[in-house]
Amino acid sequence: MIKRIHDVSVDDDGILKQYEDLFNGLGCMPGYHHIQVDPTVKPVVHAPRKVPVALKEKIIEELNRMEQMNVIARQTDPTDWVSSMVTIVKPDKIRICLDPQDLNKAIKREHYPLLTVEEVVSNMPNAKVFSVLDANQGFWQIKLDEDSSKLCTFNTPIGRYRFLRLPFGISSASEVFQRAVVQMIEDLDGLINIVDDLLVWGETVQEHDARLKKLLQRAREYNLKLNKKKCQIRTSQIKYIGHVLTAEGLKPDEEKVRAVVQLPPPEDKQALQRFLGMLQYLAKFIPNLSEVSAPVRQLLEKDAEWFWGNEQEKSFQKLKALATNAPTLKYYNVNKPLRLSVDASSEGMGAVLLQDQRPVAYGSRALTDCQRRYAQIEKELLAIVYGCEKFHQYVYGREVQVESDHKPLESIFKKPLHQTPLRLQRMLLRLQKYNLKVMYKPGKEMHIADVLSRAYLDEHNEDLLEVELEVNCVTPQLPVSEKKLEEFRKTTAEDLEMQKLKDYILKGWPTEKSSVHKDIHKYWTFKEEISYASGLMFKASKLIIPSRMRKEMLDKIHESHLGMVKSKERARDIIYWPGMSVEIEKMISQRATCNTHRNSHAKEPLIPHALPERPWAKVGTDLFQHNGSEYLMCVDYYSKFPEIAKLNDTTSKSVILALKSMFSRHGIADVVISDNDPQYASQEFKRFAENWEFEHKTSSPRYAQSNGQAERMIQTIKRMLTKSQSENGDPYIALLEYRNTPLDGIGMSPAQLLMGRRLKTKLPTSSKLLTPKGSKKVQEQLKQRQLKQKMYYDKNTKQLPEISPGDKVSSARTNLESCNRFEET
Repeated sequence: MIKRIHDVSVDDDGILKQYEDLFNGLGCMPGYHHIQVDPTVKPVVHAPRKVPVALKEKIIEELNRMEQMNVIARQTDPTDWVSSMVTIVKPDKIRICLDPQDLNKAIKREHYPLLTVEEVVSNMPNAKVFSVLDANQGFWQIKLDEDSSKLCTFNTPIGRYRFLRLPFGISSASEVFQRAVVQMIEDLDGLINIVDDLLVWGETVQEHDARLKKLLQRAREYNLKLNKKKCQIRTSQIKYIGHVLTAEGLKPDEEKVRAVVQLPPPEDKQALQRFLGMLQYLAKFIPNLSEVSAPVRQLLEKDAEWFWGNEQEKSFQKLKALATNAPTLKYYNVNKPLRLSVDASSEGMGAVLLQDQRPVAYGSRALTDCQRRYAQIEKELLAIVYGCEKFHQYVYGREVQVESDHKPLESIFKKPLHQTPLRLQRMLLRLQKYNLKVMYKPGKEMHIADVLSRAYLDEHNEDLLEVELEVNCVTPQLPVSEKKLEEFRKTTAEDLEMQKLKDYILKGWPTEKSSVHKDIHKYWTFKEEISYASGLMFKASKLIIPSRMRKEMLDKIHESHLGMVKSKERARDIIYWPGMSVEIEKMISQRATCNTHRNSHAKEPLIPHALPERPWAKVGTDLFQHNGSEYLMCVDYYSKFPEIAKLNDTTSKSVILALKSMFSRHGIADVVISDNDPQYASQEFKRFAENWEFEHKTSSPRYAQSNGQAERMIQTIKRMLTKSQSENGDPYIALLEYRNTPLDGIGMSPAQLLMGRRLKTKLPTSSKLLTPKGSKKVQEQLKQRQLKQKMYYDKNTKQLPEISPGDKVSSARTNLESCNRFEET
């Protein structure tokens, strides 16, 4: 068993405590790396990409964090190379990378040799104790020189940045980091660099510890920071490219053949044919194959009855043993070409690593329930991720030819990352550290991977569950009533177009558009973004509305009375169907109410106020009348979020009570701007401003429009109320939709800017879009708090006996009239 420092006590002498600083923060190794490029390759400049509205604020926060860490810097001067930005979304954070596809074509790679197993063993005579240290964000600990930094310029929603450190995804990054580490440790005894790990060994604990201290001291001198969670200290064995280095010597790694050793017996002729097909592929390496396989081959004869007895079981076990031992199984050679053959079935994934057409290692794994609902291209790409990460020590830093029977993957790997579907980007980014060349191979020739994907080990890899969290950006739980959800499912199931689309998603798309049913042609250009979950269809995280429910959705969109542009923006943010924008335009142009109550042109320009730096710091307030009633309007200058209160009268007291209610929800504003109406000019309002500690500013008597935010918002709200009333609509729905509609040129709604979240409306919106960042952590804290409250409460309670029908009980009366009530203000 491998011991890890975070779950067992192995540091009795306090070695690691002396070097606690090595496990905090980001390191910065000495010197600067220069990226060499081929001058004949033409530089590429990518235009800025649009980013999802929900991610923009998080992206800006992450860019600021990276800038503070000196990982990136703003770039204002022109540069020859500008890459696109790619964002990896995780449950509680995001990671920002550049898309290096074009730049990698120009980079001249360094080739740094790896040690063979024989060389490693010969360098470690009598090794008994081992430790492995892992660098924390190793690439970011390598500084780039000025020219190389400018090569790594990338576009973001708020301008260009350049990497000051070696970015993730650069094709030469692994060799550069390996060379830097080797140079750091080359004069130290008992140390070996294993790909991206540092191995320390010793004949005794004392010798091992002395060498470990020297390595830690050298890491401190070079400012190399380590990842404490991935370090292994004082273990008696360690894996290295298909072998296990132990105190007793070199042993084979059973893990690399477990997928075949644990293959279950075939249950029918088809499964047996697949198994024998795999063995036939290896026939020239398996002695006496025909003789050993005879008992099972008899079952494939034309009139043979299927019977799996002792004779067949013995033959099956012998055949598995032949496939997992020499001479069939080959020792890994670091100097020979590598092939990775992968396949995904409806239930599992299989992978085999090959050299000279002979297997080096096998792997298989079951798909989770969620992964089984992936589109086929997602399953096939996941199989490549699985194969690379399963055989990481073999393939990292090597050029690897990947074989897949899913032809669309060839073109996906040739595209820039930002042009690939969002649901595939996250997996492709995990593969950027590998040097892969993906080749199509017909399924009938993929004998080994095909067998392993269908007869998989029934287990799940935690790392791939993380992939699932990243990739499965479609959230089928919609915060609508169960009745409405069932209606969506029912109409989707009854919609012929949706069912045709579902078949393509689950069974795989044809390679040519001409082979697709004509009704589905309109989905072709974004086919990889479409998924099916829980009886519903999604385009990314947007619900695809079946045809029968589109009229209802148009009516809900119109309830906001926001005009053509905002209505389209609001709809595009959460739902989709082909031609939706055109239908919204047609609907609004045909509604007389929308045309009657349009804005008139402003007579003169407004005098702008300075933009506040945070929500609810500066608000504008004003009074208005509608249908004989008096209202108070208060609008936030930062988010444009409107608050409205109906007043009994227009006295200063009523206005102050309404503002107090608003301030209790959002906090006290720094500045309150109003006109010079008596309610605001009174001594009572002046005392209110002093007691609640905000600054009260009034507009110019000759230019009331200097309170422009409130003036414009009143006109907007009046139009919405009038339109809603004329169509017998609900004014509160119109107000809700306004607060939830993205602002022009910003892409975020007033609610998002003020409260950091979208608001649930009558339009179906995925839970993912409604969930604010950090909610999982907060949810866990709330759960712990609830458990603690229950524990304290239960201390003074006892379990009461159950009451049966007919038992006599007494009841206490509560005088509700005597209860104190909260006075509404």
